[in-house]
Amino acid sequence: MKAVVSVVVLAAMTLRLSAQNFTIKGHFTDVANDTLSIGYVQREPEKRIVDVDVVVDAGGSFTYSCEIGQACQAELTIRSSGRRANLFFVPDERMEIEGPSASVNDWKIRGTAFYQRQESVRQMLLPFYREFGAVRVRYEKGLADGLDRDRLDSIRGAANRAINKRLWQVVHPYIMDHPDDEVSVTILLAQDFPDILPAIRRLSPEVRNGRFREYIDGIEGMFSRLAQEMKAVEAATLELEEGKPAPDFTLKDINGRDLRLSSLFGRGKYVVVDFWGSWCSWCIKGFPAMAAYYNRYRECLEIVGVACHDKEERWKAAVAKNRIPWLQVISPDGTTEVRYGVTGYPFKVILSPKGRVVGCFKGEDASFYGMLDRLLQ
Repeated sequence: MKAVVSVVVLAAMTLRLSAQNFTIKGHFTDVANDTLSIGYVQREPEKRIVDVDVVVDAGGSFTYSCEIGQACQAELTIRSSGRRANLFFVPDERMEIEGPSASVNDWKIRGTAFYQRQESVRQMLLPFYREFGAVRVRYEKGLADGLDRDRLDSIRGAANRAINKRLWQVVHPYIMDHPDDEVSVTILLAQDFPDILPAIRRLSPEVRNGRFREYIDGIEGMFSRLAQEMKAVEAATLELEEGKPAPDFTLKDINGRDLRLSSLFGRGKYVVVDFWGSWCSWCIKGFPAMAAYYNRYRECLEIVGVACHDKEERWKAAVAKNRIPWLQVISPDGTTEVRYGVTGYPFKVILSPKGRVVGCFKGEDASFYGMLDRLLQ
């Protein structure tokens, strides 16, 4: 194996090397003189999205170090090919990877004791991952050969479901038998949906409240919200349709008073309903752009932020911290989200001054701002 050569990622980072407590070194056998983009969410001392570019040298080697207080999932992307991989960065650990960037399944992973244990579990699950990969290759070949996409989607879905059922039968018992090992946390999402929350409750206090606490909190919150939404589906139905009147709602604002959406209609202003949560990094990342548009068009634009499946204290803290100037309400049970057909966050709905649905946008979509410009200029 060619010796891994350390490279300086950013000049500013050289001053902090002594403080860094996670390091990943790598050697790609199919990449040279390239760039590796690394992205992850750092939650301590405060929540922020980290995006850095790392040099991959002429020998295919790279090094990246950072200071993190909690374990997080990072996405690694080779710039030239767009190939992506997801890895866990864990405080006070060191990781080494070697292999083709084009195939994570063919990587050799070494490092400190945590990563050695994780690699043992990965090897146990690798046959399933290879099966998923083979299904994907057949699907892409079918598309290239001009076969019917709907038929290919159906075949791929059935094959993946069959693999998942066998995978679940391995993963869940492993976690239940290893509640004291942090590696169990890394495969929580490889289980069937009903098994995830019970598996979290099975974890030992040391693991549950340790280096993966923030990650586990996120999963637990997400699936608890999903359970609430499933209950809400039973009591509510989708009412949103472009061109039709928007579903009305009355929710508590940040001061505990009732705010009725329809009270904003008939004032000559377009209304944006923004579904978000303090737990949603992308929602918060989009606030500066939202604020710029709100300030630019506030004579003819009103925004109502709807905090979804949030804790009241976290919602209020996020509004204060981000200095959000527009109206804010909180949805207590997911019913409003179901009525509006929210399938991801942030989710924005533009309403006409008379309360009719003009457009819906999931995620941070540039077309949302383009439509505002067309409507309000």
